[in-house]
Amino acid sequence: MSSMNMTTEIPAPLLKPEVRPGFLGTFVLGLRVWAREVRRTLIRQAKLHEVRQLENRLREESALLARLDGAPGPERDLSLRQVEMLKFEIERLRREQESTEPRSAGRR
Repeated sequence: MSSMNMTTEIPAPLLKPEVRPGFLGTFVLGLRVWAREVRRTLIRQAKLHEVRQLENRLREESALLARLDGAPGPERDLSLRQVEMLKFEIERLRREQESTEPRSAGRR
């Protein structure tokens, strides 16, 4: 080897020409966006339905608790625990929904 400097040249990165999707690529991208939005809407509606079902169950348990108010016993305790659990679960689902729901500029 000669007394040349032993540095290696780093090749310049190859620039790829800008690739623009054609009609089919744009169509497929649009379908993906649409499917993602439909999925998000369906999940949101399912969660809202679950909250409504839990609220209905809470009303039923609260009515049962009101009837059992004067009668101490295991049924009243069970009903009281059920009411507390339903309240907790409804609140948890609402907090989860608020944290995952995107906020728009118009809604504040």
